[in-house]
Amino acid sequence: MRKTIQIMACGLLVSGLFAPVTARASEGVVPYGDIGKHWAKAAIIRGVKAGLFTAGAGIDRFYPEREMTRAEFLVLVDRLYEQGQLHLYPLTFLSEHEEYGQGEGFDEPYLPYADVDRLTWMYDPILRVSVLLERLYGPGAIQQVFPGKELHPDQPITREEAAKLLQMYAMGADGEQAWQNITAAGWMDGRPEEKLKRGEAAVVADRLLASMQGDLLLPLLDYNGQKFPTVPEIRELFPLFATYTNQMTKDEETFVHAVEAIRSHEDSEQTFADLKRLAASTFDNRIGVHYYLSWDPGTPLSENLDQAFSAIDAYFADKIILPDTLRLLCANVYDIALQMGAEDPAVYGRVLERLGSYEPKVRQGSEEWQSLAVYLAALEAKSGKTEEALVRYRSFADKKPEALLNAVYYLVEANRLDEAEAWLASPDISEATEAVQQLARLLSQELAVLKQQPSLVTDLAHTLKRMDNKDGYIVHGESVLRGFLLKYTQEVDQRDQIGHTFGIFQSPQQLVLDKWESYTDGRKNVQYERNFERGTWEKSSVKEPEFLHEWVDDISIAERARTLHARYYKQSLGRYEVITEWIPGPALAERVKHRSFGAGTVKQIPVYMTKYYIDRDTDLLVQRVWRYEEIYDTQEYVAYAGKETYAFPYEVHVRIPDEAVKGATR
Repeated sequence: MRKTIQIMACGLLVSGLFAPVTARASEGVVPYGDIGKHWAKAAIIRGVKAGLFTAGAGIDRFYPEREMTRAEFLVLVDRLYEQGQLHLYPLTFLSEHEEYGQGEGFDEPYLPYADVDRLTWMYDPILRVSVLLERLYGPGAIQQVFPGKELHPDQPITREEAAKLLQMYAMGADGEQAWQNITAAGWMDGRPEEKLKRGEAAVVADRLLASMQGDLLLPLLDYNGQKFPTVPEIRELFPLFATYTNQMTKDEETFVHAVEAIRSHEDSEQTFADLKRLAASTFDNRIGVHYYLSWDPGTPLSENLDQAFSAIDAYFADKIILPDTLRLLCANVYDIALQMGAEDPAVYGRVLERLGSYEPKVRQGSEEWQSLAVYLAALEAKSGKTEEALVRYRSFADKKPEALLNAVYYLVEANRLDEAEAWLASPDISEATEAVQQLARLLSQELAVLKQQPSLVTDLAHTLKRMDNKDGYIVHGESVLRGFLLKYTQEVDQRDQIGHTFGIFQSPQQLVLDKWESYTDGRKNVQYERNFERGTWEKSSVKEPEFLHEWVDDISIAERARTLHARYYKQSLGRYEVITEWIPGPALAERVKHRSFGAGTVKQIPVYMTKYYIDRDTDLLVQRVWRYEEIYDTQEYVAYAGKETYAFPYEVHVRIPDEAVKGATR
């Protein structure tokens, strides 16, 4: 009995490491007493700091040599997703403000396992992972990893099971190859049937987090048309550009206070008046004064641009080589150019000429030159000088991942995939820095995916054609449109071209649910809608598309790929093949710029993404998930997200009732 109690107590201590506790390790403190000499110590400490493991009162041991349970690893995956959810956004359509898709409709998801109680610490995170896997791989995806009616949450997890859960981060298309993909990425080793220990799991998580620092998933994908040309991330936007001691002069105090005000968004007219006074004086921090004057919201952007260039002039006047400083100053110029270029694209050419005048001042190929060159190339791309930008990017792509990524992107845009593939395999890249080589491997994988585009277009078109050839089908759907929650069933009789839709909806202004029912006669382009409040039927003609997404629905997959530059990606895990479709907003907006919809003329499409879940055995569509965001010239923002499932019974026969036809006619 004593032994049983000890085992239970240890289990409670271990589960406490994954319970929702907020305490974390302090800087320089070893959070657990049993990892001091363990080989995974550094990874465990980083995991605590990242919020993957909890530490603090009552949790003084990690048990690094103990086997990790399925429940514990699923909780770890949940926390990893929280850290890197934006990496998966193009495949999940779940933003950081959504609770993993919950609340998008009426029905809450649930776990298919009888042995995971709702009241336990593990339920919510395992549920979130289940929802995530279903979004990525189709209905019941978690049971492709843990089949059966019970999860056996306390059972040790195998390396292969862990690999299947982490496959989502490895850009692997086939879940059956999860183990090979994860080991190839260097995240895990050993034999697939071996149990994963807790210390080993911490190292796996640490390696995955490290890989998330780069653009891990589909680096060439530009689903909103705003990613390229990509420029380096600037981590420190508010430096002082000088070192100040506690014994500051009055002017130095004025400058430091101005920077603090701008950093904390508490700047005022007086803040910039003080900076202008310093600029007119002999104050020696000329870089800092002009840099922060370029942030003045009360002056025209053209004047801000002049101040940004004055900061670069001051940098070269100091004659001190500081590549990071020059990179920040060039980034500032580029950012202002982007704001001005949104109204007048000709600005890019003028800014390029002006920024290019500094190139003779730096040594070609040096770190300082690279800080300047990455923005010169970006401005060349923005100015339409793509070939010049490509030449410049290729000249230092072996040193900077941003240059490599941009170079391959513009080669692909020019339909030079073979050239890009050969270049990535050349000694120029294979002998480059480790960061560049890692990105090159991902780019090579993605080029292989891009070469499959014609095949994916054919596969998806075939599936949708099979659906069109059916006599009928039934749809069950939930969606959110303009803030309205909709839950519906639709019976589609394709022989007679009649549809019957019924369900409930909730207005954002009301708490009550309203009923909804309609019949559509496709041959006569007539719709009969029931007015439940009046108890009558109302007849109307099927109108022109109210929204952009209705218009896109009528365009074939082949046409979308050809004229809208739609891109496709296929994944599979078990029963389903999942094809994700992205249509870049700029290409779509350009296509419909002269077309008016019921909601107005489209001005911008931030997101247009759809997922198709296809049964491998029947080649039939079983589920579709979408997220569309459309902005119109009427200033209306239309967000439309939802999920539909499809069933194909032996026969679907829909008849419009006489009361609808006669009642509406009267």
